[in-house]
Amino acid sequence: MTRRLRTEAIQQLMRKTEQQLIDCHPHSLCRWIDAKPLPIGRYSKDKQAGYGYAGGGMARGYKLYAIADQSQGFIVWTIKPMNHHEASIASELIPQLQSEGYLVGDGAYDNNRLYELASKRSIQLIAPQRIKDAKSLGHRRHSPYRLRSLLLQKRPLGRTLMDSRNTIETMFGQLTNLGCGLSPLPNWVRTQFRVEMWVRAKMIIYQVWRQKNETSVA
Repeated sequence: MTRRLRTEAIQQLMRKTEQQLIDCHPHSLCRWIDAKPLPIGRYSKDKQAGYGYAGGGMARGYKLYAIADQSQGFIVWTIKPMNHHEASIASELIPQLQSEGYLVGDGAYDNNRLYELASKRSIQLIAPQRIKDAKSLGHRRHSPYRLRSLLLQKRPLGRTLMDSRNTIETMFGQLTNLGCGLSPLPNWVRTQFRVEMWVRAKMIIYQVWRQKNETSVA
């Protein structure tokens, strides 16, 4: 990580390179939202890292919060300390989407505010009910888009969309399993800025790999 990476010109170059690779493909009607933990050692001196849930347990580090499109790859993402809740970061990611369609997530995204935010982008958020054993929705007011999501999940289209949710896990797997992919963070990749630059470089490599893979198949 050289000092030159901190200049605005280099950061813009990396962002534009990534966006150009994304724009090579048309967007899909359905996209997915999720987060991937990026843990570091518990005894690291990185003061910006946070403690949070990671794979069913607690860990220290960062998280990659992302929205994925099967055609375009990871189209919107950010890096935050691991203690940030997925729903709160989703409120930053969803307004960045530029095209209508469906956005599928897990129960962490079953939030009235997120349904309303998505609707402003002509997007229907679909997420399973957060409290699985709840027999009713209670007496509080719910977003009509949340009610529509719950109704859709009882129909074939909604069930198909929910079944596709694992696609983002597959894409996370591809991102990390590449030879030059998003492997465990090296010891020198610490603090949020360095982690973000590291991830952006890996995202660019991932996008190039996707295009090369499609070309070889064709």
